[in-house]
Amino acid sequence: MPTSQHYFSKPDAVEQVKNRLFKQLAYYCCALHSFLVFFFWYCDVSFLALVNIGSVSLWALGIYFLHQQRSHIALRLFCLEVTLHSVLVCATLGMAYGFQYYLWTIASLILLDYRLKLKFASMLALGLVITFATLFELFDNVPNTFIFSQWAPYIHFINVLICGLPSIYTIGHIREITFSHRYQLATLAAKDPLTNLFNRRYAKELINNAQEDCLATSRQMCVIMADIDHFKAVNDKFGHDAGDEVLIDVALRLSKYVLNSDIAVRWGGEEFLLVLVNCDLEQAQARAENIRRDIAMHEFYGDTLKVTMSFGVAQWHPALPFSVAVQLADDALYASKARGRNCTTATTPSHTSSLD
Repeated sequence: MPTSQHYFSKPDAVEQVKNRLFKQLAYYCCALHSFLVFFFWYCDVSFLALVNIGSVSLWALGIYFLHQQRSHIALRLFCLEVTLHSVLVCATLGMAYGFQYYLWTIASLILLDYRLKLKFASMLALGLVITFATLFELFDNVPNTFIFSQWAPYIHFINVLICGLPSIYTIGHIREITFSHRYQLATLAAKDPLTNLFNRRYAKELINNAQEDCLATSRQMCVIMADIDHFKAVNDKFGHDAGDEVLIDVALRLSKYVLNSDIAVRWGGEEFLLVLVNCDLEQAQARAENIRRDIAMHEFYGDTLKVTMSFGVAQWHPALPFSVAVQLADDALYASKARGRNCTTATTPSHTSSLD
């Protein structure tokens, strides 16, 4: 399905790869038809020599459209050329030489024209397959005096190979870039684009899975809520670009203290959430303190800005809802803010302790 695109926007990754592969295919076919011009001329089949001069012209025109980023027009030209060429060669020489198999190649490639609706592209592909079948009925016993007729089985084999390889090569590469593109989209759906930490929506699914695992294995869990102190003042004084750099740098420093089993989340704005698996309250408080000291000692934004963070740490029994643990950590964070910021407060449902 076609998508609207701004004049100044670049083609997406799949479209760029498709365009590059079509260029390679076009140069390949242009060279092949140039050879066939001389081959048929040598064989004294001047009509087919002229046909291949026209083929070279159409492939060259298609290459021009590919350089103009108009792959849909180029692909339709290629489809027209292959259809005409296959029909005319089969009508002149018969079916023994395998030129009809190029219709199968173009039938698969026409489905890559995303400007066409799938139903219409499928009908075109089916029409090419029907044309292929019809050629056997029309030209299976065409008499000719082709000088290489005794080599027909070998020419047939070569044509099948020549028309099959580009199709496999092109569709295989587009398949790989499509999978890669899907992986990138999945990553974008899971990660916050600025900090590269998990986003809040996706993290909740990971946290639910971690909760179930810890409940089954009786492992402890802790939640850390962290907030950059006076972040609005950073944006107001240094600008939002500086604020973004601070968020990126803070996320990098948080990630240094996160284990593979832990979950680091940009919870919202300048607020971050860490879920520590197989970790008790004392260990979690120590890790939060290590992060706090690291942030306080670091110089941000080209060594021109000092930033501090406040932390709230809560013990989370996996049998309790996640919202309870978050509320405990949030309450501990507000306690740190109330105590003057740049400190860590730890809490359980019945106990609170602080570190500076």
